[in-house]
Amino acid sequence: LLSASTLRALDRAIQIYQDIARQGGWAIIPGRGTIRPGDSGRRVEALQRRLLASRDLASGRSRRASYDAALEQAVAAYQRRIGITPSGAVNHRTLTMLNVPAAQRLRQLQINRARIAGLLDELRTNRYVLVNIPAYELQAVEGGRIALFSRVIVGKPATPTPEIKAAIKAINLLPYWHVPQSIAKRALIPQIKQDIHYLDRERIRVFSSWGGEEIDPRSVNWWSPQGERYVFRQDPGAFNALGVVRLDMPNREIVYMHDTPLKGLFRYALRPYSAGCVRVQDVLELAGWLARPATGTGRNRLVEMINAGQRETIALPEPVPVIFAYVSAWGTSDGTVHFRADIYDKDQEGTDVAQSAPWDKADVRVTP
Repeated sequence: LLSASTLRALDRAIQIYQDIARQGGWAIIPGRGTIRPGDSGRRVEALQRRLLASRDLASGRSRRASYDAALEQAVAAYQRRIGITPSGAVNHRTLTMLNVPAAQRLRQLQINRARIAGLLDELRTNRYVLVNIPAYELQAVEGGRIALFSRVIVGKPATPTPEIKAAIKAINLLPYWHVPQSIAKRALIPQIKQDIHYLDRERIRVFSSWGGEEIDPRSVNWWSPQGERYVFRQDPGAFNALGVVRLDMPNREIVYMHDTPLKGLFRYALRPYSAGCVRVQDVLELAGWLARPATGTGRNRLVEMINAGQRETIALPEPVPVIFAYVSAWGTSDGTVHFRADIYDKDQEGTDVAQSAPWDKADVRVTP
């Protein structure tokens, strides 16, 4: 993503979308319901015109008002380039993205070109980790090539993952989770009030202060103001909110990358479910890539240590830079133009893409 070839592809994409915008862009596809293969009528005609305008559909095809195999393939290809599961049917999410005006897409490309160029100007290393927040993706890059790719989960719009530049200094195996006070007040204490056994099930302990004595939660009046002065720590293990691996990357925003017990969330195409930290699907592969060159500790050895219950911090002799970036549009050398929903409304004021995203699959557990 951070390369001169990406900038060249973006320049070509900007030229294409300037031409599309000059020609009037595309009309809104009317209606709200799903458009499916086999359908016909004016909405299918509008869908064909829309995909022809953005060059997702070949201009030489017959313009019959039917949702045929060629149109289904064009819709699936469009869904892939906007980061949606390629079903070939136009659901609400796809329709929302299709109806973003061409001028807005052009502006999105221009904004993101500036972002990528700025990051490239500051990049001074051949080995780094990049998290692209609106794409829900992580790349481990070495020598200009992607050595590892992983899906990630990022912050909800209410608790966004910040854009940062930091350095990964260590790998924490079987970490404790020290529950931030903000999460404790917002989510944990209300759970305790409903069911005191919640703490036992989640293996969360109560302490008088950080480093202080452990407190029996049944001795606390959780409805009194005093209940908010205690601190919480979750025991290590696969059930832990941080999973079995945390990557130590000190930064002012106090966010980091880690494993998660909620691995089912990685199935979703859209993954804004955290309180700001980044959960990494292939975190053991990433930890092995980080540690192996300097320590010889690869993924398999890390798994052995975890299975043996070894709580350990593996310091990296050479810190590895990490960038949390917000890139919602880019181009690739094959001519494909990629867009992602502006989940934090950073691309321009008033965009309706973020507002219509399905954030209803809210995280049901107290997690970072």
